[in-house]
Amino acid sequence: MLKNTRNDVQVKVTDAKVNVEEIKQNVKDWQTSVNNTITEAERLIQEKEDNPGCFKVLRPNCITRYKHSKKAFKLKQDIVLKQDEKFDSVSYPTIPLKKNFDKLRDDVLKLRNARGKVQRKVEEAKNNVEEIEEDVKKWLEDVDSIIVKAEDLIKSQSSIGTDRETRCQKSKAASELMEDKIDPLLQQEVKFDRVSYPTIPLEKNFDKLRDDVSKLTNARRKVQRKVEEAKNNEEEIEEDVKKWLEDVDSIIVKADDLIKNQSSIGTDRKTRYQKSKAASELMEDKIDPLLQQEVKFDRVSYPTIPLEKNFYKLRDDVSKLKNARMKVQCKITGAKNNVEEITEDVTETPDKKKIQTVIANKLGLKFEDAMEDESQRASKLYSRMEKRNILLIIDNIWGELDLKILGIPSLADRGRNKILMTTRNVDVLEKMGSTTNFRMGILNEEEAWRLFQKMAGNYYNSF
Repeated sequence: MLKNTRNDVQVKVTDAKVNVEEIKQNVKDWQTSVNNTITEAERLIQEKEDNPGCFKVLRPNCITRYKHSKKAFKLKQDIVLKQDEKFDSVSYPTIPLKKNFDKLRDDVLKLRNARGKVQRKVEEAKNNVEEIEEDVKKWLEDVDSIIVKAEDLIKSQSSIGTDRETRCQKSKAASELMEDKIDPLLQQEVKFDRVSYPTIPLEKNFDKLRDDVSKLTNARRKVQRKVEEAKNNEEEIEEDVKKWLEDVDSIIVKADDLIKNQSSIGTDRKTRYQKSKAASELMEDKIDPLLQQEVKFDRVSYPTIPLEKNFYKLRDDVSKLKNARMKVQCKITGAKNNVEEITEDVTETPDKKKIQTVIANKLGLKFEDAMEDESQRASKLYSRMEKRNILLIIDNIWGELDLKILGIPSLADRGRNKILMTTRNVDVLEKMGSTTNFRMGILNEEEAWRLFQKMAGNYYNSF
């Protein structure tokens, strides 16, 4: 039965080959597998006939019979599966060799014409000193490569002969070359509205560069005059103005170097294009933004407080601080024994338990239970301070400190208690709700140096 099925399929395969059709790969695989199965079955049958003593005598070899039976059963299952295989068709049509090669010649001619059309545009662009687009350059390279491959394939047509497999392979190669390479290249050529982009001629570009450098130089002089005037008025120059002047000096040097080298560029198109491009980029990316930035410089400096005025303010602040100190001192002196003074220094990383313990100790309050938590200690401390007359000095506060959590009466709850706090950052006091704050400003570097010179007097001038 399997041989009959194999023969039926083989008839279909033979007819397809006569019609120059391509045999399907699954049919080829099936034929190979069937041939192997039939060969193995025939070998197994022959082995049984050649060794009758192992199968038909009174004492047959049981092991041999078992192995033989197992192989036969497996082959039978394989045969049934292969016999049930149905092929609606065993092949697919291929384009005849001659027709395929005629189409290839026609497509190559179209590709040559398209290449000539693009090349004429490229030559015209080069004459106008324009830069060719990268995708156009690559297209021309790909076209040249494909034309060479196609012509080699066409030349080999005469030597193909009548061998069906060889004719099929060559026909398939021609078909793939047209579908995968030539057709996409022809479609791409249609999209080339432009093959280049214009570039500014070298001389025109360098003339514009000289003009822009002149504008930048004049703008620099204008800004520099404003800077000198501001310095004479003891004003501080804006940082963006300082950076602008540095950038301008750097760009002018680069532009001058580029202009000096113009005479040595020569006539090489590539070199001229590169230099022209460098000049264009320098103007667009550097000089133009600097010129635009200069227009925005309404002011190049900001006024600083003169030394004398700063000292007047310092004297005033010191006077205010002395008055505040006297007020506090009067309150302390007036209260005498009725006022208890407690001072605590707060570190950068405050220890809340330590702060509570120090204040409690000075008030004669002991936290005897080691298991007391922060809130219990705060409650005891608050109760002790609530009706007392205490001046609490909290020194060196680094960050916001929640007095309520510590158990320190504050704001509306402080009663007769007074709290004096010192910090490096007045924002800390404002966050804690302090309303009466005294600032102590510091001199900047220039003012401090002038103060030193003034105080040193003749000692400074003698060095």
